[in-house]
Amino acid sequence: MKIDAHVHFWELGDTHNIWSAKKIGGLQHDFTPEMLEPLCVATGIDGVVIVQAASDTKETEYMVRLARESEFIMGVIGWLNLESDRDTLRAAIERQRGIPKLCGIRAHPPKEFDPSWFTDPAMLESYRVIASENVPVDFLANCTQLKTIGDLFVAVPEMTAILNHGGRPFVMTGDLTQWRADMKRIAQDTNAYVKVSGLVERAGVEWQTDTLRPWVEAMIEDFGCERLIFSSNWPVMTLMSTYDLWVTALTEIVEDAGVSAAEKDMLFGGTAAKVYGLG
Repeated sequence: MKIDAHVHFWELGDTHNIWSAKKIGGLQHDFTPEMLEPLCVATGIDGVVIVQAASDTKETEYMVRLARESEFIMGVIGWLNLESDRDTLRAAIERQRGIPKLCGIRAHPPKEFDPSWFTDPAMLESYRVIASENVPVDFLANCTQLKTIGDLFVAVPEMTAILNHGGRPFVMTGDLTQWRADMKRIAQDTNAYVKVSGLVERAGVEWQTDTLRPWVEAMIEDFGCERLIFSSNWPVMTLMSTYDLWVTALTEIVEDAGVSAAEKDMLFGGTAAKVYGLG
């Protein structure tokens, strides 16, 4: 089974604060399951996981409602206020535990994002609560924050952590040096997983498969396919690519890397199914 483990849906008429839809012109319209499903069918993708895009529980309820209505949506990664005290956070996790298809959360502050949010001692306690409750956690960090996020993963080794979008590297520059060093450290010193996505958005409008190849190959070499998760970041990726171009490019790179059929199956769905408990 092939799973796209990171997509977003939103409708501009709702009350969710989707910052990307407000700031980026190409994203200022509705993106719904009905728009994405045919693209997935055409590229052999069997299902998707919807991911938090607004820091409020109303959006999570919206995503759960969509998932309830569609077999195509296999899982939901929602939002919780991690700035809550420990008892409140545990109670919120318990309330979410019985919701069908709700398979994880994405760590995101209620207001403006501040990198110090990864290192705040109070937040560290929240991450430990999440880890003790066996809740998978997605993390959004860019390549300048990889040392900090790596420190967090080391500090809470029991947490099931998933780094989004390959650490959001500056693909267009072609300079892997610092990103590779930071990612190697995460691969060696932590148990974190990585979503293979977010590359075309940072590759420039003239990207080709070979533009992405060294970044994907580095992740395969450092993490192994059993710790990599295929994702698209649709619809954000549509700013620089079509869905089928991304899937085709990634498939070519992975096959050229000489991985086994079993390893390819892990990257394109097996790892996501294991980490999030899908299916």
